[in-house]
Amino acid sequence: MLTAALVALALASVPRPFTVDDLLALERAGDAAVSPDGASVAYTVATSSAGGEKLVSALHLVPAAGGAARRLTFGEERVTSPAFSPDGRRIAFLSNRKGGTQAWVLDLQGGEARRVTDLPGGVSELRFTPDGAALVVASDVDPACGADAACNRKADAAAEVRPHLTDRLLFRHWNEWRERVRTHLVRVPLDGGPAVDLTPGDRDAPPVQRGSGDDLAFSPDGKTLYYVAVSDPVEATSTNGDVYAVPLAGGTPRRVTTAPGWDGSPRPSPDGKRLAWLAQPRAGYEADRFHVMVAAADGSGARDLTAGFDRSAADLEWARGGKALRFTAESEGVHAVYEVDLAGKVTELYRGRNLARVSWSRDGARLAALVDGLAAPPEVAVLEPGARGPQPRLLTGFGAKGLTGVALGEVRPLAATGKDGQALHGWMVLPPGHRDGQRHPAVVLVHGGPQGAWNDAWSFRWNPMLYAARGWTVVLPNPRGSTGFGQAYTDAVRGNWGGTPYDDIMRLTDAAVATGAADGDRMCAAGASYGGYMVNWINGQTDRFRCLVAHAGNFDLRMAYYDTEELWFPEWELGRPWEASEAFERWSPSAFVGRWRTPTLISHGEKDFRVTVTQGFAAFTALQRRGVPSRLMVFPDEGHWVLKPRNAKVFHDEVLGWIGRWLESPAPQASAPR
Repeated sequence: MLTAALVALALASVPRPFTVDDLLALERAGDAAVSPDGASVAYTVATSSAGGEKLVSALHLVPAAGGAARRLTFGEERVTSPAFSPDGRRIAFLSNRKGGTQAWVLDLQGGEARRVTDLPGGVSELRFTPDGAALVVASDVDPACGADAACNRKADAAAEVRPHLTDRLLFRHWNEWRERVRTHLVRVPLDGGPAVDLTPGDRDAPPVQRGSGDDLAFSPDGKTLYYVAVSDPVEATSTNGDVYAVPLAGGTPRRVTTAPGWDGSPRPSPDGKRLAWLAQPRAGYEADRFHVMVAAADGSGARDLTAGFDRSAADLEWARGGKALRFTAESEGVHAVYEVDLAGKVTELYRGRNLARVSWSRDGARLAALVDGLAAPPEVAVLEPGARGPQPRLLTGFGAKGLTGVALGEVRPLAATGKDGQALHGWMVLPPGHRDGQRHPAVVLVHGGPQGAWNDAWSFRWNPMLYAARGWTVVLPNPRGSTGFGQAYTDAVRGNWGGTPYDDIMRLTDAAVATGAADGDRMCAAGASYGGYMVNWINGQTDRFRCLVAHAGNFDLRMAYYDTEELWFPEWELGRPWEASEAFERWSPSAFVGRWRTPTLISHGEKDFRVTVTQGFAAFTALQRRGVPSRLMVFPDEGHWVLKPRNAKVFHDEVLGWIGRWLESPAPQASAPR
């Protein structure tokens, strides 16, 4: 009896493998926001609803010095975007607790939250005005109605009984039709007065295709709102976003910046005499390097403070009373925080854990953020860059709570050399309990973008720990096109989609095999978006993989140009098909179907307007007619990503099952084409 109890106790102490259910059960921290004085941090926590149909979330508040968190909302709702009032006594947030997403305000001294907007188009961004008397929100409106709620409801009702009609491009975006409505900024008085459309007209201001709440700011005197809008007439082909200024009381907008690329994140200095912003110099290029610019408040005399700094800036804020600016940047697979003074001297203040949803205190001395890693789910933390011990101070412990008794893989950096001598970067995740000298089946995961990167960051979509838990070595390559390794490294994918990036992936895969931890005879590859494209490309270039998984991947680049909505992307990367037919043909996986032999799982969302589902249908048809073992998985209610927890469960189970089937069986042989 005692022996059995001891055995049971010993077994209970042995860490168990990480599972899909573990991933989906984790509480998800989100939307960290620090109070103006830096003393408190608001954040959201999301969990799966009972049926897995959606994520539900609640708002929490925690002292920045650490301590017990206080839950502020309790409904079956989705809460996002917390924002403190200027005096720190109230929090505004977005909630769908009564249908469409609207803005709510909660007094931190007590009482219930009250809804302060009732806009038919919902609300997607919000900011308190400097006097705390109103909110400026982003809402979808009929341009003929502006902020008139009754007019918008009538227009919405009329649109329900007609087909989609449009006479302009960007008539749909991501997973929604937008042929009729525009996103405008609306000032909503908290005393119940009439709402005012601050950006009227037949264009999106702010843009739906790029930008966020970071692109809204107020002058210190509270009289002016700075925002971003696309200046070119055809939004689907342009990345020319400029900073505009409009009187907060309403009036005629004034264009502040005039550069050909994207200008965003406007930041008036504390004294209101200067304006800083982030700028991409090149027109049409969404992944160009963001430079830190500073000028007079009217935009005149602009200077580039980071001209010689080869990293892309984000999360901009003034610091040291207006003597410097602070920002974050990806750098070689991790995140860093920098300060640049007005003479252009850049100083690194912090390098380490991945930072997301960054929020600065009013003086720029403290930031709140989500911090995570490949082996660490997101936690809410504060960081005081440059202070003693400048490491994030965790305020939550969701990972420790949700992963107790769970074994995670070991993360190691991976290096290789490109055919041109370029140093290449990646990561390996080794199975739990790995010992040097052990060789495991391997899975190569290709990131999307292509201008993206495998950073030391957690993922709820493509989580390498799930693959490592199956006893597989996971290879995470950062080929040319990846971000965080200098702009030339990022630029190198242009016009070269299946060339150097493919070769880089193969070289990093070879490097993983050379370590002895990856079995070169038992490998599969998987990826999504550009990663899905690359998987389709791999099928026509090499037989080294036993199986492939392509989610939301392009198959025929010529048709993909005509299918997608953000046309500036293919036009920058490859050109226009009628002018650059050779490039579209050269890098299109469809041109190499005659070589396809590798068993492939094709996955897609039916509501995906970025890479349309017909691309997935076409790839599956090619596989079937070639006689290649293949499977098609289509989610009718998903777009470019698989977001609903119940769908994510199916997705992960199918992908892991498919890979396991081929890694654990003899090498497959394709049958003859049918």
